[in-house]
Amino acid sequence: MKKETLINLINKYLSNEATPEEEARLLSYYDTLQKNKLQWDELEMGDENVTKNELYSKILSEIKKRESAPKKMIFLRRWFVAASITTLLIASASLVFYMKHNSSYFIAKNSIYPVNKHSIAPGGNKALLTLADGSKITLDDAASGELAKQSGTKVSKAANGQLVYTVENSASHATAPGLPEYNVIETPKGGQYQVNLADGTKVWLNAGSSLKYPTNFDSAVRKVELAGEAYFEVAKNAHKPFQVISNQQMVEVLGTHFNISSYTDETSVKTTLLEGSVKVSALKANQSKLLKPGQQSDINYANNTISVQPVNTEEVVAWKNGYFLFTDEDLKSIMSKFARWYNVEVEYQGNVDNLRFGGMVSRSKDLAQALKIIEQTGNVKTRIEGRRVIIMP
Repeated sequence: MKKETLINLINKYLSNEATPEEEARLLSYYDTLQKNKLQWDELEMGDENVTKNELYSKILSEIKKRESAPKKMIFLRRWFVAASITTLLIASASLVFYMKHNSSYFIAKNSIYPVNKHSIAPGGNKALLTLADGSKITLDDAASGELAKQSGTKVSKAANGQLVYTVENSASHATAPGLPEYNVIETPKGGQYQVNLADGTKVWLNAGSSLKYPTNFDSAVRKVELAGEAYFEVAKNAHKPFQVISNQQMVEVLGTHFNISSYTDETSVKTTLLEGSVKVSALKANQSKLLKPGQQSDINYANNTISVQPVNTEEVVAWKNGYFLFTDEDLKSIMSKFARWYNVEVEYQGNVDNLRFGGMVSRSKDLAQALKIIEQTGNVKTRIEGRRVIIMP
């Protein structure tokens, strides 16, 4: 796509003036960029830095105009898509970040923040697999290839690092009827991992999470247990519902895409639907809700109440796509996510309860770089001491 065409499409998209055909073309381009690492084409796009600054200047200008506008959530998704297109295009992965309520907007470039040798590296693909017999495999150290065979199912590590279950012998799924074998995959703080289950379901585990699942799905219900956060792309099977049991809730689907965040150090468990439909049940309150795409259920740990509200799904699953994305989020919530990904503790020296931020940060940045981006918005200072981050207003 030529530079002038792309900038024109982004301008129209941000201003909500794009035709359905133009919007579809831009979103299709976005999907292509996400799936394929394209090289910068200077003949079509012109000078990389000039084009980048033109695109980001437009995005920042629209953020300023639209911050208090109606239909805010719709626009937040638009600026995120526009910023993501620019970030995916630019090798330096420049970022947009801003602080709410003080109109401090800027572009943070990688060249400004060199890697700090005393900083903390970002998380990566790390996980521990515990087989049904109790044996343990450290997946980040394991070589690619077959890891185990369990009741007609092959467990292997793919070349891309994913854990894959493949049914080889449907006649010998279980060692005994009604006694399925369960495996557990756990990611530490600073880790993430993808597992492809035996039924074709794909699961992405965020940092500090675990998933318990059968090596094969022989019963009438496909049931797994989650602690922490995961994104699910459930393989469709109209005859076998897929259930996810997590803290105080059960999610039931036939085949769909959704995200569950059930960390015990949060105040609630949140389920977000991206496509299809899901039934969310609050186990202690004996209540259930049906979600539509773009909705999120929230089950409060304290009183077991369940509520449903529309959300920006791009923000919810940004972690899976390699970003932190915040829209008017309080600093402590942001630092909680940083703490899991960088495996650090956070200490607050002073009151930061009223500080809220919005923006996008690559999860590939080291901790010092990520913190510096927030510092540049003003009103907050940070210091790294070992694996502890000190936050000061």
